[in-house]
Amino acid sequence: MSGKTFKKAAAAVCSFCLAASMLTSCADTSYICKSGDKSINAGVFIYYVMSQINEQTYAYYQSNGKMSEDIVNEKYGDGTMTVGDFAHEDAYSSCQRLMCTMLKFDELGLSFTDDEKQEIKDVVEANWDPDYYESIGIAKSSIEQIQTGLEMYEKIFYAYYGEGGTNAVTDSDINTFIKDNYVRFKLISIVKAEGKEAEAEAAADEYAKMAEEKSFDEVIKEYNEKTAEENGTAAEEDDEETDNNIMVNKNTGSYADNKVVKYIDTGMNNGDIKTYEDDNYWYVIEKLDVNDYPEYIEKNRDSLLQEMKTDEFEEMIDGWVNDAQIEQNTDAFSRYSAEKVYDKYMDYQEDQANK
Repeated sequence: MSGKTFKKAAAAVCSFCLAASMLTSCADTSYICKSGDKSINAGVFIYYVMSQINEQTYAYYQSNGKMSEDIVNEKYGDGTMTVGDFAHEDAYSSCQRLMCTMLKFDELGLSFTDDEKQEIKDVVEANWDPDYYESIGIAKSSIEQIQTGLEMYEKIFYAYYGEGGTNAVTDSDINTFIKDNYVRFKLISIVKAEGKEAEAEAAADEYAKMAEEKSFDEVIKEYNEKTAEENGTAAEEDDEETDNNIMVNKNTGSYADNKVVKYIDTGMNNGDIKTYEDDNYWYVIEKLDVNDYPEYIEKNRDSLLQEMKTDEFEEMIDGWVNDAQIEQNTDAFSRYSAEKVYDKYMDYQEDQANK
């Protein structure tokens, strides 16, 4: 090969390498994944990454009593991955779920009314903070895609479990759920003020005895009036009769470990009126039949459906993700690492501090 020929070949190789480099650097990273004609914005992915970092920042503070100096590199879970790695993977999982929600919405033939579309836009507008979102790479269209996905999720949920739905939940189902999981009661709580513990106990006994002769609602009203008088305030008067019923799911949240709720559930029968003491209060309690309260179902049907079926629905979505043909945009996935997203967030915080 002559020197001239060699130079031409070398130039061709250099041109090819330069072109390849340009193609790589100019890769479309505006979306994180796609399926058919649908795609999820990269800004949605960034939003989910930052949301998970914020959640882990709070968890770290709760556990350690201080802020982490480098949250994305803190160990997560069993220590096999960092917070940044977890946030990155979890954000992509959320994007896959959003994609499947969009696909299922179309598959079921669901749609939004004009009012619902406007409501989505109104929510986005109300929560749009351009200084923050744009500084970390999130456009308003991405926030709108997230909000739209949330509304789609709800519509799909009720298409399955609402009235006339594929797996419609009946009143009988709800009554059984309430019977198995809820307790219903009315109560008066009397503070055990320091040095006046005996007085609190005596007052509890007095109100319990009173409740054997009057309705518990009347006793609550008298207690409130007396307390207001002692405090020099006026008791609140309602135009409508106050509903003093308390309904709680004994198996969820803080109620699962609540001593008062446990006592009502296991130490009382429907119709009982008893006193109960904990570290801070004496209680006067009336236990009632959970299924003799139809107004509760009428007012809280949607929230009850969510309690009953959200876990099942989430598993359903996981199944859609496993079966879906979703193509990851590897360029975007690599470009928007947790470290880079968090660095932009810290730059934003610094800019805000310097204003």
